[in-house]
Amino acid sequence: MRRTAVMAATMLFATLSLAAPARSRAGATPPVERSVLASGMRLLVIRQPHLPMVVVSALVDAGSRFDPAGKEGLASLTADLLTEGTEKRTAAAIHDAVDFLGAKLGAAAGDDYASLSLTVLKKDLEAGFDLFSDVLLHPRFPKGEFARKREEALAGLEAEEQNPGAVAERVFRKTLYGGGPYRADPGGWKETVAKLTIADVKAFYQAAYQPQRAILVASGDVTMEEMTELADRRLGAWKGQRAEVKATQPSPPPRAGVIRVERELTQANLVWGHQGTTRDNPDWYALQVMNYILGGGGFSSRMMSSIRIEAGLAYSVFSYFVPGKFPGSFQVVLQTKNATTAEALRRLREEVERMRAKPVSDEELASAKRYLTGSFPLRFDSNAEMVGFYSQVEFYGLGLDYPDRYASLVDAVTQDDIQRVAKTYLRPEDAILVIVGKQSDIQLPER
Repeated sequence: MRRTAVMAATMLFATLSLAAPARSRAGATPPVERSVLASGMRLLVIRQPHLPMVVVSALVDAGSRFDPAGKEGLASLTADLLTEGTEKRTAAAIHDAVDFLGAKLGAAAGDDYASLSLTVLKKDLEAGFDLFSDVLLHPRFPKGEFARKREEALAGLEAEEQNPGAVAERVFRKTLYGGGPYRADPGGWKETVAKLTIADVKAFYQAAYQPQRAILVASGDVTMEEMTELADRRLGAWKGQRAEVKATQPSPPPRAGVIRVERELTQANLVWGHQGTTRDNPDWYALQVMNYILGGGGFSSRMMSSIRIEAGLAYSVFSYFVPGKFPGSFQVVLQTKNATTAEALRRLREEVERMRAKPVSDEELASAKRYLTGSFPLRFDSNAEMVGFYSQVEFYGLGLDYPDRYASLVDAVTQDDIQRVAKTYLRPEDAILVIVGKQSDIQLPER
């Protein structure tokens, strides 16, 4: 990709996992208004008149969970090509226009959705939104740019094969999800990306990029009236089609097992885990508190204390839930010497069983709540982060009052809640273990 201000949008699948948006120094979240336009597109406006820049994002229900079997990587390639030429602008003209405005324009696709984002000075919003709407409504998918972007994608996948951690993650996903919607990283697999065609991209765009599947969010010195007028004028021609893309349905969870991937390495890269849950699960807040104590809390977590601090078996170990529209995963990731794999795994399982069997301490509970409720203002401190956050809040149906409820939801979690969700959502008997390393040097624990 040219190194201009056209940048790929950040697609953090678990943005909502640990935090709510930053509050202002006065302690209140900025006012947010919501409406539904005539086209069916939802519009959210976050009024922040003190900011010189306006951020606009279109989140579209067009993530990789809609990739047809054998075309993994299609949603990602489609999003990457949005800014590479329209019916009236070449890729170079788009890049030049972005540079001239001193703006940022980027698109990317994740597991659940794709997004197109614009950052521009308020005085240039009209010109910037003209470019934004042209890219969203009239992408041309030129042959030369398609070939270039596909080769870039293939080169990236080739590079990932040299990263043992990435290899372990890819094998884990493919094993856990089978033929389900999250079976591949959004970038797909080499063998599927290599076969994608321009016709595939055009067909996916027509079926997935529709106004009733889109959420437009703007933040900055803008009003609902301004954005409604601008959206009606620039995006009013966007019409929904009858034929919509359908997501692949989840596969039944696989049986527990061990998958070994041979690599000439002195360290083993491990991913251990099983099916998780959806983002709209009411148990989400108890799960976050529980996971912070178990393996998500850095040096304060039980896994880090046991595996690294006490035993010196790993530089890092962490656990996390990956939620989505469909059930995601629970994963523990660690690296250890080949010879110490068995002991590291024994300790990992021991901590999972201890979490299921015994209540957490008062101190652990208070510390986890303190971190989760106290850290979120540091995590959402920019206009772009605010837009990304509210886009996901709307997409996952959490309610616009979610940031105001977050602290109370976390504070309400009890020790009984944690033990209940640990017994329900930590299932070692279902765990898949992926080990990337020199297998002749790697032993597993007896159980």
